[in-house]
Amino acid sequence: MRFLVSFVTLAAFWWLCSGQTAPFLLKSGLVVSLAVAWLSTRMGLVDEESQPLSALPRLALYVPWLLWQVVLSNWDVVRRVWSPGLSIAPAVIEVPCALKTGFGRATYATSITLTPGTVTIETGKDTFLVHALHDEAAAGLENGDMHARLMKVEGSA
Repeated sequence: MRFLVSFVTLAAFWWLCSGQTAPFLLKSGLVVSLAVAWLSTRMGLVDEESQPLSALPRLALYVPWLLWQVVLSNWDVVRRVWSPGLSIAPAVIEVPCALKTGFGRATYATSITLTPGTVTIETGKDTFLVHALHDEAAAGLENGDMHARLMKVEGSA
């Protein structure tokens, strides 16, 4: 199953990046994708950590929520930049992280950074160091909603 997911992902990525429709180039792209998927599977590079297939259904629920948070945070940052009355008070905070897998921790750090107004600076064993643009952004992370959702994605909640 992981071999098939690797092959389809590589072939789709190749086609999207190249945009080629000539038969020879399509066949070449498929052959190369097949070879890379086979080699990476044979070398043991494809495992649960690199392809957390069990988390995909739960991740499908998390991604739309994250995209909505990105939209809301973008709007908030734009308002703060253009409205002199709204405060910008940068702060560095420690955010607890109880996620167990590398996939969960990487997704959490990336989600924080993708959300405008916050940037993950450093990841520790039990905490992340995060730069927040203002108090509300810091409070949004400290309330733990994103963390709780990722615990569900990871399967540890």
